[in-house]
Amino acid sequence: MILDSYRTAFNKSTTRIAELAAEDHQVVIPHIQNWTASNVIIHVGLVFSFVDQSIRQGAPVGQRGVAAWANDPINQPDTSELGPWFQSVADALDDAIWTHQPDDQVWTSSQRMDTAQFWMRRMTQEAVMHRWDIEAAHGDSQPIDAELAVDGIDEFYDFFIAERLPEAFSGEGSVHLHATDAEGEWMITRKNDGITVEKMHGKGDVAARGSASDLLLFVWNRKLHTALETFGNTELLDEHQRLLKI
Repeated sequence: MILDSYRTAFNKSTTRIAELAAEDHQVVIPHIQNWTASNVIIHVGLVFSFVDQSIRQGAPVGQRGVAAWANDPINQPDTSELGPWFQSVADALDDAIWTHQPDDQVWTSSQRMDTAQFWMRRMTQEAVMHRWDIEAAHGDSQPIDAELAVDGIDEFYDFFIAERLPEAFSGEGSVHLHATDAEGEWMITRKNDGITVEKMHGKGDVAARGSASDLLLFVWNRKLHTALETFGNTELLDEHQRLLKI
C-alpha cells in the first residue's frame, strides 16, 4: 500500500512547495537555524536535480557528493524564478524515478539498496518533510500523513542511522516509540557498538507516544519530546536528538 502512495505524496508535496515559493520565501524556518524558506526550497531542488541526473547517467554527477555539487555556484538557481525552477526539477525527477519499476536496478546513494524503490521512498520522504518545514515558516504546517510518517521513521533507522550513524547512539538504555494513530512501534536498544531497532511493543527506559507525524518530526529534530506523551527517563530522548542528527 505505501509503495503505491509515494508518487501521489511526492507530487502533492512538490506542488505545495512550488506554490509557497511564489510567496515570501525569506520567512525564517523556526526550527532550522539560519535558514529561510528560500534556503530550503533551493536545498530540496538541488537534491532533486542531483538525484535526477545521477539516475539518468547511472552514476553520481559529482564525485564529492551532493553537498559539494549543490554548493557549486554554477548549479545555483535564479531565485527570482524560484517557483518555476523548483517545479521543473521536481517534474524531471518524477519522470526519472517513475519511468522505472520498483525493482529496477538504478544508481542509489545507499550501500545496501540499489533499486528504484529506494528513490521512490527517499525522495517522497524528502519532499514531505521539507514541505512541512516551509509550511512551518509560513505558520501553516499540516501534519504528515500517518502511514507515510510511519514509513519515514522506518527509513530513518533502516537507512540513515544504519548506514550513516551506526554507532552514534551507542551506550546504555532503551527507547520505545509508539504511534497513537497508526500501526507503528519501535524499540530502540542501545549497545556498546550501536543500537538495535525492533518494530515491536515493549517496555523501554523511556516511552514516547504521539501521532506518527509528531514522532517522525521528533526523530528528525523538528519537534522536541515535549510535544509527545512521555514516561520514564526523558534524558534518553534528549540524547537521541543530540546524537542522531542527519
